[in-house]
Amino acid sequence: MEAKVPYHHGSLRRTLIDVAVELIASHGVDGFTLAEAAKRAGVSAAAPYRHFAGKADLLGAIADDGFERLAADLREAVSEQAPDGGLVDLALAYVDFSVREPARFTVMFDAGGRAPRSNAGLAALGVLGGVLESLHARGRLAMPVDTALRATWSLAHGMAVLRLGGMRTIAEEDSPQLRRQVFTAMLAGVLRPD
Repeated sequence: MEAKVPYHHGSLRRTLIDVAVELIASHGVDGFTLAEAAKRAGVSAAAPYRHFAGKADLLGAIADDGFERLAADLREAVSEQAPDGGLVDLALAYVDFSVREPARFTVMFDAGGRAPRSNAGLAALGVLGGVLESLHARGRLAMPVDTALRATWSLAHGMAVLRLGGMRTIAEEDSPQLRRQVFTAMLAGVLRPD
């Protein structure tokens, strides 16, 4: 029998998000129900409907929450003083987030079954865009900002997915030093030399 997750009055929405993430981590996105989340939270099966229209809406809230957390991690990683404007550190923070929050990350980047939302995702991507705009203003980008945004995001996301998927070449030796070396090499084409 799984333990109930206590919640304080007024925080059921947050509790349901956290419980759903735990259920997704153990059963997958398709392997949990709103009723199961309610049971785990210690409330009636009808209680979640005061906060969410259904499972898709709850998954959308999990994605929003994940993007907000990712944006905070990315903002923390930004270093204007770094020669690359913090681009490698942003990529590392992206992968670190995916490793630390695999269930949220999965929901964030799989729109199937969830209510689509874009503002939180765009805000997270905007952190990267801000760094690239700054590099562009300093004459450091070797390509247009829009191209650099897509290239940088694709590289970081690809590494995160390979790592989460357990691909041997990435997951077996996954030291922070090796990640930094890989991202430094991959992102070199985005930047002009000093």
